[in-house]
Amino acid sequence: MIDLELATLGDLVDSLRRRDADPDEALIDLQAGEEKLDVAAETLREMLAPEELHALHAEYEGSLERAIRGIVTAERGCGITRLPYRPPDDDEPLIYWKRGHLNILHARLRMQEVVATLLTWEPGMPAEATVAARLGRAREG
Repeated sequence: MIDLELATLGDLVDSLRRRDADPDEALIDLQAGEEKLDVAAETLREMLAPEELHALHAEYEGSLERAIRGIVTAERGCGITRLPYRPPDDDEPLIYWKRGHLNILHARLRMQEVVATLLTWEPGMPAEATVAARLGRAREG
C-alpha cells in the first residue's frame, strides 16, 4: 500500500513538474495521499520488530517521513500557483515540485532496499541494507 501510494504520488508530482497536471486538482490528490501515508506512519510506529531489525525499522520510518516531506513540498508548489500576484512565467513552483519529486523518489527507492533486506533476513544473520550487503546477496543468488 505504501509503495503503491508513493509511486502514484511521485508520478503525479513528476507530471506537475513537466506541467502535464493541473495544480489545483493535484493538490487534492496530494493532500489525500499525505493523509493515507500519515496513518500508515502511525501504524508503523506501533509495530514491534525483533531487536536486530530495529535500525532498519527506524530507517524505513525515516524514509517514509522524507517522502511525506516531499509531498508537503509539492503541495507548497501548488499553493504558490494560487497567489494572485505571481507572474505567469514564474518558475518557483517548478523548484518545489522538482525537490518534492526527488524526495519522494529517493525515499521510495531506499524503502524498497530496506524491505528487500527485511524479507530476506533470517534470525541470527546481520540486518544490513548497505550497498555491500546488497551486492553480497546478488552474488549469492
